[in-house]
Amino acid sequence: MAISVVGFVAIMGLLHSQDLRSFGVKGPKEGKQYFFPSEAITANGKFIPAKTLMMDQYCLECHKDAYDGWFHSAHRRSSFNNKAYLMSVRETRKVSLERDGSTQASRWCAGCHDPVPFFSGEFDDPNFDDVHNPTGQAGITCSACHVITTVNNTRGNSAYTVEEPQHYPFVFSTNPILKWVNLTLVKAKPEMHKKTFLKPIVKSAEFCSVCHKVGLPFAVNHYKDFVRGQDHYNSYLLSGVSGHGARSFYYPPVAKSNYDECHMDLLASNDFEASDFDDKGVRQIHSPFTTRHSPLLLATTPFPV
Repeated sequence: MAISVVGFVAIMGLLHSQDLRSFGVKGPKEGKQYFFPSEAITANGKFIPAKTLMMDQYCLECHKDAYDGWFHSAHRRSSFNNKAYLMSVRETRKVSLERDGSTQASRWCAGCHDPVPFFSGEFDDPNFDDVHNPTGQAGITCSACHVITTVNNTRGNSAYTVEEPQHYPFVFSTNPILKWVNLTLVKAKPEMHKKTFLKPIVKSAEFCSVCHKVGLPFAVNHYKDFVRGQDHYNSYLLSGVSGHGARSFYYPPVAKSNYDECHMDLLASNDFEASDFDDKGVRQIHSPFTTRHSPLLLATTPFPV
């Protein structure tokens, strides 16, 4: 009996030390280099299952107000569900396939616009069904932003690292009882959930720089080693709003330390993550980014030359 108990404890200890998320998950043969010319990478160089990046309905269970804001945002319409971007990336993929024999150059677009098919490995298929495949219609999901673990640099071009998120048991279960167990665990002990999905970097201006600053590398257009694209991050740093722009003609009463203070309005909410930011007894959340912006702002990928 004692031997059985010791053996059971040893096996449980071994399983506890393993990262079950990586079991059976395939990776590209190129490893982290696969994601180039996008600067995005996965933490282990492997793909991330699409279902773990498409959990918006799961988020809705506890974060309805945040979900509603995201649902009407430009982020949700960043991918093949954006007609302007669809036309642009189709042309990019077509020219890339004719010129290079592969669609690899269009990965540069995918790091910001198409995280679900990109990190799950479907994007590279020249025959990818960009209209009917649900991964192509997902846009920038809740998880796509919140699973970013590191901003690798502030040069843009999706220079970030993502990792498959950790969840409490039964997160994908359709059984009502098991779903209740999962949500109860999240509410009873939310520390792991918060640590996984609300890392400090999410609240920084550097976090936004990874996609709101781009430069076209030679691999995309075969023109120059670098061509500057849109750059909202440096514009912010050089402005009076950030408090760093000596040449600015405008300075707010208090400098804004990150994008949230301008682009994410505080809304009264009863969501679980709501807080009393103003010490006025009113619980609020930051509205999801870009709710006031047109989806066309995200459709800026140039055609390759």
